[in-house]
Amino acid sequence: MESNFRVTLLLGASVGLILLSRIYVPVISLIAFCPLIWLLEGSSKQRIPVAYWFLGSSVILTISALFYLDEKFLAPIYGVGLTMALSVYLLTSKFSKNRLGIFTILLFWLGFDYLVLKVLPTASSAFLSSFFDGAQAMGWSRTTGNLGITVWIVISNILCYYVFLWQDAIFKKTIRWMSLIYAIILISIPILISSYFVTYLAPVTLLEMKSVYMNSHIIADIRYSENGEWLGRTCAWVSILVVVYALIKRKTK
Repeated sequence: MESNFRVTLLLGASVGLILLSRIYVPVISLIAFCPLIWLLEGSSKQRIPVAYWFLGSSVILTISALFYLDEKFLAPIYGVGLTMALSVYLLTSKFSKNRLGIFTILLFWLGFDYLVLKVLPTASSAFLSSFFDGAQAMGWSRTTGNLGITVWIVISNILCYYVFLWQDAIFKKTIRWMSLIYAIILISIPILISSYFVTYLAPVTLLEMKSVYMNSHIIADIRYSENGEWLGRTCAWVSILVVVYALIKRKTK
């Protein structure tokens, strides 16, 4: 089992980074959720009690959701709900071969967010995409949908996890310099695309996304209205297939 000190330290660091990114520098969100991934991966390998993961993740995600939600009581509901969705990774990693590894959580994360968008669109203010809502550098979201920003943030955190926390690198005072360089390049690509190649595209904002899924009178871009959050919709269906496959493998073992 990991020491309680490490768990507490990383949880505190995550909360601090989330607060800084929400209040001052949104770009910090690209690394703020690394401890959450560390907790989940540690639980899947039985190095960290599942209770630590569940409580820690619920706290981290609830704090992140508090800032942009008008109905604050939805924050813990969203935090616990998303934690439950991500916990499915523990099932799939145990009973089926996750060829994507920890990247599989993208399916469950996007799938849950898409469900929230369909059932309770007002709670979509809690999405990670809210960190960069309206930022011109997110112009590429006109193609991916607003949830594409969430994908970018989650992938960035996973990459940073492999740089700093995989195999407890930071605790062993080890820095994977090449991995860090690759991570910076991959994380920068979407921003460079918006800054130099598709500067004419405006980002899909939370308000525009809500207007489509709430059927409000705010007119969204026709192309976006037709496709909607296709990325989240696709992940929702694929995540169901992944879970079904894991359950079948569990029964056949």
